[in-house]
Amino acid sequence: MEKSGFLRRIDQFLIRLSTREKWMLGGGSIIALFLILYFSLVDPTLQRMAQLDSLIPRKERDLQELLRLKQKFQEVSKEIRAIEKQLPEESRFSPLSFLEENAAKNKIKGNIAFIRPLAAQEHKSQYREVPVEVKVERVTLAQIIPFLAALENSTNRLRIKRLSMKTRFSNPDLMDVTFMVLSYEKVAS
Repeated sequence: MEKSGFLRRIDQFLIRLSTREKWMLGGGSIIALFLILYFSLVDPTLQRMAQLDSLIPRKERDLQELLRLKQKFQEVSKEIRAIEKQLPEESRFSPLSFLEENAAKNKIKGNIAFIRPLAAQEHKSQYREVPVEVKVERVTLAQIIPFLAALENSTNRLRIKRLSMKTRFSNPDLMDVTFMVLSYEKVAS
């Protein structure tokens, strides 16, 4: 079998070398091969392992945070389920009549300009948010605060979403108050 020109030149080069030069060339080749393997395989692997080792504490903190958030989510979900159980069934509670009764108790029924029900909004098909807009005119701060507090502290789960208070130009002691009250009720299944 005849060798190609390149292999023949390598063969002639090796034949001309002394034994000592052949050992040095072989040792150098082994060292070069070792360095190539080290820098192309071993070193990147060691660097990646060190990088991953440094990530462990951060990932453990992230896991602890995730577990804390999971526990908080479960607590909030439990509270939501408890509140949903307390929501009145559909048509059992009328926010309009409740607002009128409360206005009469707080002696501001004559100052109500309007009580306007707005379109109800369903949430996840489990409960309905029923908004009612109310405008009370010519009241003092001392008259409106107990009325609003009675709404907020009601057992009927009312919430004041938007509130606007404007003093009257003719008498700065009196004000016009516009607010939106939200009530919640279960949706009939």
